[in-house]
Amino acid sequence: MKTQTNEVAMKVNQANLVKSLRFSFTNKTTVLGELIQNARRAHAAMVVINYCPETKTLQVLDDGCGIDSIATLLTVAESGWNPDVVAYEHPFGIGFLSALFACRQISVMSKSGSIDVETDHILAFNPVTITPVQDWNGITSITLQDVDMEMGQIATTLKTLARGFPIPVLFNDHLLERFMRHRWRIDLCRNRDWRNLSAWYGPTQWGAI
Repeated sequence: MKTQTNEVAMKVNQANLVKSLRFSFTNKTTVLGELIQNARRAHAAMVVINYCPETKTLQVLDDGCGIDSIATLLTVAESGWNPDVVAYEHPFGIGFLSALFACRQISVMSKSGSIDVETDHILAFNPVTITPVQDWNGITSITLQDVDMEMGQIATTLKTLARGFPIPVLFNDHLLERFMRHRWRIDLCRNRDWRNLSAWYGPTQWGAI
C-alpha cells in the first residue's frame, strides 16, 4: 500500500506580517534616519527637515532624483533603487514602513505623483489614489502628521545623525554641524536657483504646516 504524500509551501499572512514588522521600529526616531538616508541615496545635495510641535507635523524635503514609482514605495521588501545602490547598500525595501508606523497621516510628493492618506488605510492594504504631479519642481517632500515624537527627541537624533552624514542637514532653518563640513560650502547652496530657501518653503511644500 502506497503512502500518500503531500506537498506544502511557505505562505505569508501579509496583514499579520506587517503588524509584526511594527515591532522592528520600536525606536520612534528610526524614521528620521530612514528618511534622510533615502535623500542621500537619491543623490540629494542637501536634506531639509522641519518640525512644527504645535501640529506635530514633520516634513522632509530633498533635491535628489525623485521617486520613480509611488507604487514601489508602498511595496514591502521592494526597494526601487537602481542596481548600483542595491549592489552597494542592499536596501531592504522596508524603511518606508517606519514612516507609516510613526504618524497618523502621510503625504508624499515627487516626480511620479503624490499621495495624501491615513497610514492605517495603507497598512490595511487598501487602494491608495496617486495623483499626477504636473511640472514637478525637483523637490521630493514627505510629510508626516500627528507624529509621536517630541521636539527634543527629533533635534537630538538629527544632531547625532548629521555629525557623520555625507550631505548637509538643515533642521528648522539651522544647518546642523557635521564632522565633514569642510567638504561643503554653503555659498554653493545660494548660487543655484533651486537651492534658494524660498524654493524649499514655498506654499506647495510647506504651506499646509
